[in-house]
Amino acid sequence: MNKFWFFIIIVLSLWLLSFLISSVFKVEDFGDKIAIIPIKGVITTDGFEDILRSGGVSSTSIVKSIQKANSDSSVKGIILEINSPGGTVVASKEIANEVKKSNKPVVSLIREVGASGAYWIASSSDNIVADPLSITGSIGVIGSYLEFSELMEEYGVGYERLVAGDLKDTGSPFKKLSEEEKSLLQDKLDIIHEVFIEEVAKNRDLDKKEVKEIANGFFYLGKEAKELGLVDELGDKELAINITKKLANVEDINIVRYEEKRGLSDLLSKISAYSFYFIGRGIGKELFSLRDDFGFIV
Repeated sequence: MNKFWFFIIIVLSLWLLSFLISSVFKVEDFGDKIAIIPIKGVITTDGFEDILRSGGVSSTSIVKSIQKANSDSSVKGIILEINSPGGTVVASKEIANEVKKSNKPVVSLIREVGASGAYWIASSSDNIVADPLSITGSIGVIGSYLEFSELMEEYGVGYERLVAGDLKDTGSPFKKLSEEEKSLLQDKLDIIHEVFIEEVAKNRDLDKKEVKEIANGFFYLGKEAKELGLVDELGDKELAINITKKLANVEDINIVRYEEKRGLSDLLSKISAYSFYFIGRGIGKELFSLRDDFGFIV
């Protein structure tokens, strides 16, 4: 074998070896890291609604990612990359509580949308960065639904009411709400809204009365939200990374994304679970099309 081919074999061997090493050990596996955790779409506890709505996320998945980042000594800070209109009350609260328990700095980056339940989560972080034109805030609760009892009557479709407990079918789309039912549901909405306001005021170190004045459920643009004290900085991912580095007191940093990977088998298993979910919930009829343990959406 002449020297030329020997040289080629050595180069190829070294290239193959380096390729195998880089495949097993990525560059970001070494050194200090910032973990980016995306929160995209409607937030629910179990994620079943993801099948009908693109880009949804479950609180279980996000909580696990936050816990994973906190248990990794090389992760020095966390960025929540938020693009969500909100979700169910319990799911949003679960993530917000986990953020507050974090032993590492957490920065929320609101890109396009960080509203309602998603803003509740953002408010629990150490710093909020928002695009100036992002949709932010929307501190409110909704429990509205479609009611079509008159349409049923028009087509000769009747609702045979069989309940044990006079208020058991409150919120059924097949009958109108009584004044008592409306009052009871509004009371629940008001209670959740009050908790939402208290959490934002405490998380953002704002006066509760001031938060209550702007908590009408409508959204603010990022630049408006900053003037109201709902966000800290206006900017993009680069600014969020720099703020996280400062809070974590680090300079050189690698960025890693904690993102749930979903294959075909995951989708099929979710569809199966989704089917049984709806079969099972028939007895304990839910009040609204998208709800959590409280039955309302933030």
